[in-house]
Amino acid sequence: MAQSGKRVLISAPGKVILFGEHAVVHKKLAVAASLGLRTYLHLEENETGQCRLHLPDVDIDLTWLLSDLSLSIDLKTLETGHPMDIPEEIKQQLENWMGVTTREAQRQAVLAFLYLFFVLKTDKPTSFGFSINTRSTLPVGAGLGSSASFATCIATALLVLFNHIPTGFAQSEKKDSYLDTINRYAYKAEQVIHGNPSGLDNSVCVFGGALSFRRGEGFVPLEGFQSLQLLLTNTKVPRSTSALVAGVTAKKEKYPNVIDPILDSIDKISLRCCEAFKSDSKADLAQELEDLVDINHCLLHALGVSHSSLEKVRTITGEYGVKTKLTGAGGGGCALSIIRDDVNVETTNSVAQKLAGEGFDCYRTSLGGTGVNAVILIDDSLDQAWLINADRETLEAHAI
Repeated sequence: MAQSGKRVLISAPGKVILFGEHAVVHKKLAVAASLGLRTYLHLEENETGQCRLHLPDVDIDLTWLLSDLSLSIDLKTLETGHPMDIPEEIKQQLENWMGVTTREAQRQAVLAFLYLFFVLKTDKPTSFGFSINTRSTLPVGAGLGSSASFATCIATALLVLFNHIPTGFAQSEKKDSYLDTINRYAYKAEQVIHGNPSGLDNSVCVFGGALSFRRGEGFVPLEGFQSLQLLLTNTKVPRSTSALVAGVTAKKEKYPNVIDPILDSIDKISLRCCEAFKSDSKADLAQELEDLVDINHCLLHALGVSHSSLEKVRTITGEYGVKTKLTGAGGGGCALSIIRDDVNVETTNSVAQKLAGEGFDCYRTSLGGTGVNAVILIDDSLDQAWLINADRETLEAHAI
C-alpha cells in the first residue's frame, strides 16, 4: 500500500435565490443565500504517481498517470484567459483525457477539474499521487448551486494540495485573502461549466451567509442576516434556463410598459428583503419574508416562468399555512418554502409527505450557513464510507 500523505475533508454549501430571479438579468437586485445542503470532498495524498477522480453523483471514476498529464501551452494562458477561448488543439487534449462521459454533467465536472489542475499544479516528486472523492446532498441540476458547490470544493482541494493555501485557512489571519483566492478559481471552474456565469453562485458557496447582487455593481453581504429554516421541493421537472430567460426578454421587448414595472417591483422586493433582515424581531422578519415570497412568486408567474408542478407545490404548502415561491429559473426545478419557528415538526412532516406523494423530493434545511471549509482528517480507520449518507456535523466530528 502506498504511504499516505495529507488527508483533508472539504465542504461547501449550495445556494438558493431568495428574490430577484429573472429580474437580475435586467440589472435588478437579487438576494441569494447559502444552504445547509453541502458538497463534501475527500482529498488524500499518496505515492502512487496517479490521480484518481471519483465522483459517484455523476458516475465518474477516472484514473490518470500524473506523468501523462501535460499540456503544450503556457499555463498562465489558462489562468488569465477565458476557458472558452483556449486553442482547439488544447481543448482536444483535454477531451482525450475525459474518458467516456456520455452526460453533460459528467463532461462538465471532469473538464472543470482538469482545467483547474493545469492552472494550479506545481512541480511535485514523480512518486506523488492523490485521490479526490466527492459526494453531495445537493440534487444535481436543480438550480441549488450544485455545480458552484462542486467548483468551490475542487478549487479548494487543488489549492490545498499544491500548497497555494494552508489547510487551516479558516483560522488564518489571511482568511479573507484565501477565500478571495478560492473564489477566483471557483469562478474559473464555473466558467468552464457554464460559459459566462454571473459569479453569484460561487461567491455564496465560498463566503456563505447571504449576498445581494446587481450586475455591474458586484456583491454585498446582507447586513443583519439571520439563519432561517426552509423546505426545498424539487419537482424534478427539467427546464431550459436559457429558454426561460429568453422568454422573459421577448415579453419585455414586446410589452415594455407592462413587463418593466414587474421587473421594477421584483427589484423593490429584493431591496425590502435587505431592509427586513435588519429587524430585531425574528417573528416580524418571518412574516415579512412570507409576504415577499407570495408577492414575488405571483410576479414571476406573470412573467411566464412558473409551471403546473410549482403551482401544485404552492397549493399543498398553502393548505398548511406555509408560503412558497419558485427559486431559480422556474419552469419546474425547485420551490422554497419559509418554515417559521412556530411551525411544528409534525406539520412540516405532513407537508413533506404530501409533496412526496406527488412524486416530488423534499429537503428540510437551513438558510445562510457557513461557506467553504477544510479540515485535516486524523482517524486512520476512516474509509470512503464517510462520504455516504452523513451530515456535516457527523463528518466533521472525525476531524480537527
